[in-house]
Amino acid sequence: HRNRHVAKYLIQNSIWWIEYTGINGIRQDTHPFADFDMMSRWCKEVTEEYPDFTIVGETWYSSGIAIAYWQKDSKPAAPRNSYLRCVMDFPLRIIMETAFDEETNGEKGLMRLYEYLGQDVIYENPMELLIFLDNHDTSRFYQTSEQTSNFDRYKQALVFLLTTRGIPELYYGTEILAAADKTNGDGTLRFDFPGGWQGDARNLFSATDRTPEQNIAFNFTKKLLNWRKGNDAIAKGMLKHFAPINGVYIYERKYGNKSVVVMLNGTSESKSLDLNVYKEILTAPQSKDVLSGTMIDLRGNLKLKAKEVLVLEFD
Repeated sequence: HRNRHVAKYLIQNSIWWIEYTGINGIRQDTHPFADFDMMSRWCKEVTEEYPDFTIVGETWYSSGIAIAYWQKDSKPAAPRNSYLRCVMDFPLRIIMETAFDEETNGEKGLMRLYEYLGQDVIYENPMELLIFLDNHDTSRFYQTSEQTSNFDRYKQALVFLLTTRGIPELYYGTEILAAADKTNGDGTLRFDFPGGWQGDARNLFSATDRTPEQNIAFNFTKKLLNWRKGNDAIAKGMLKHFAPINGVYIYERKYGNKSVVVMLNGTSESKSLDLNVYKEILTAPQSKDVLSGTMIDLRGNLKLKAKEVLVLEFD
């Protein structure tokens, strides 16, 4: 049974709380479970009142086409329209669970990322997809503490998450190498962050209480996020990517005259690249790697170490 008075109340109540609190977004849990027409009306009226307000709909499907159905102006859903701009890219999360563990060859490793992103045509706006490694309902990116010793996996995943298309979400604890397996219960995924609570033995907000490995991860994440802040090439730029060659995945983000090129070696071996293949995106003879501060010579061939990551900027 649909009650138009309840529907109107829920919409007005949402608008009142947004105005009263000044919040700039809502995560709508299990969005597809509710009545389609009511949720469509809710999204439409809220965003008409606040055009820059973001509603993120939890759309938990393993198929891209199922996710695409729920995005605003979706062609698969036409003539229905959800008016939900931002949907959660669960299929990409599933791929990222394994892509950085495997050797990149055939259809494995970073080729999985390339092939999935190549299907973005199904989305009305891939830039409005929420992308994430994990959240409060899934196993963490590291499922065991033993896995956290593989920092190459962390580095590649964080760089990809924060430079590819979409809106990245980082779950708290990622920056301190938190590990948890959902099979051990949701409580392990949602632990109290150590520090700031009475009786905590350690305060992981402080560098002195973090382990050396946690500080490496924390500082790496901090540096990457601060570089990303206000970076239009990453936030707004088009994505151009190349099929992995010899296990190396390369892509460009470009906005106006500014571009960023990311190189990921998806193998446990050093690789030599013929850069002539990528000359359309390598617009200068050299560029400084954002991560290391090293100037990279882009004339001729380039050698990448095993699992190496480069983030290059061009103006």
